[in-house]
Amino acid sequence: MKQVFLIATALLLMSTTLGQNSTQRGRLEKHVYTLAADSLNGRLGGSPDAQRAAAYISRQWHDMGLKPFANNDGKYNMPFELRGRSGFSNLVAIIEGNDPVLKHEYIVIGGHYDHLGVRNGKIYNGADDNASGTACVTEVARNLLGHQNELKRSVIVCAFDAEEMGLCGSSALAEYMEKHNLIDRVKLMMSVDMVGWLKQGGSLTLEGTGTLLNSNQLTDAKSLGIPIKITSKRFENSVFTATDTEPFAKRGVPTLAVTTGIKSPYHKPEDDADLIDYEGLDLVTNFMAAFTLRAANQPGQLASGKVAPKHRNKAVPFNLGLSLGYNSNGLNFPEAAFNGKTLLGWHAGIAMQCNFNKSLSLHADVLYSNTRSPYPDIHFLYNDILRLRQQSVTVPLMLRYSIGDHTAAMYLSFGGYYSYNINSQFSFTKEVAAIDKPAYTNSPQPCRTHQWGLGWDFGFRLGYNWDLRCAFLYQLNPLFNDANMPRTLNTYTSFTLTYYLM
Repeated sequence: MKQVFLIATALLLMSTTLGQNSTQRGRLEKHVYTLAADSLNGRLGGSPDAQRAAAYISRQWHDMGLKPFANNDGKYNMPFELRGRSGFSNLVAIIEGNDPVLKHEYIVIGGHYDHLGVRNGKIYNGADDNASGTACVTEVARNLLGHQNELKRSVIVCAFDAEEMGLCGSSALAEYMEKHNLIDRVKLMMSVDMVGWLKQGGSLTLEGTGTLLNSNQLTDAKSLGIPIKITSKRFENSVFTATDTEPFAKRGVPTLAVTTGIKSPYHKPEDDADLIDYEGLDLVTNFMAAFTLRAANQPGQLASGKVAPKHRNKAVPFNLGLSLGYNSNGLNFPEAAFNGKTLLGWHAGIAMQCNFNKSLSLHADVLYSNTRSPYPDIHFLYNDILRLRQQSVTVPLMLRYSIGDHTAAMYLSFGGYYSYNINSQFSFTKEVAAIDKPAYTNSPQPCRTHQWGLGWDFGFRLGYNWDLRCAFLYQLNPLFNDANMPRTLNTYTSFTLTYYLM
């Protein structure tokens, strides 16, 4: 009797497991738990563990009937080398469309299957990053196979290796397609990366909708019948994060980065399969399948012709920005070989830059500057109570040389500046008897109206929009109108943060 009970229990558990795995949600859970298992040691790109993960994905694709993309002996693997090392491989399949013309165009959907491996004895399983995306792509492919007779364009399905090493797998595929004159046929590329925390993230984010025509209609979840909240971002804009869209976007392909955000334990050992929101992952998969089908059947062009600034291959000819910063101003007395102390001030204005090529540009600022300097007068040599204040419009003009690209660079500039003095005056930090005040403190405009000199700066371009620099200006003509005063020059140091609008 006990034996019969054990057999019945085993059959019940087996039927329950089979029932779960026969549903999309059950399959998604199985994929994530398999790929994010400790036994795969974090799927480090190019490692035997990543190859075992790739073998699991290949079996799933083969069993559902996906066709390999390249003529590769019936295999999905498209190997590539990375810095002379072999062992890396993308998995690439194709679901062919039916329209006699559009079937030669491609919609690409992919996600990376590698992660960080083992570090300091801890396994980085990467359940959300990116077992969730790989599972989603796999089930989207299964869904599209069931609707293959409806497809007009062909859909390329990818699982990328070595994303965590610098988007190497997607770069290898983009290079392959460019080499074989196929890149122009790609009408949309989507990277599904970290989509396992929908409930915690609050919505599914699509970054890059600005690269698509009629993106609001295309991505409308309600019209697709999927109860999911969509957050659209026109462009990917962070230079500190990137996903597998980048190699395609830089070749002019419209792209969408698909994610539920980084609410999960991003790049931490705690990113495990038991934390994934499988109900949300199921919704994401349904949306991506329906959206991919819609995109594959969309008539006409998909591209808007617009490109994210971070994905431009070269800098725009002209930049315009807003600047804000602080300065440190001091007085130099060359005939006495003496430099005075400095005080802090502030400045704000606009920045303009003409870019001749990737490395060389002409930069100009128009800054309203408020500066302060201690003036070491003989009457108050030890009290340090005399101040010179200036309000001026300063225009530095610099020839700039950059190392890097238009989104992440360091630079060095040399040039000159002109400053128009709006107002200048001496003041005291505390009450001083009138008889002790030097005569020049009564001058309504002690400083010259027109001032000029030489300067240089260095700085960093922090993404397409941000710039941080330190500048040094040295005045050449005398500062004061009164010829009886000692020859005095300004020394000016500033730190400026600029936000470029274009």
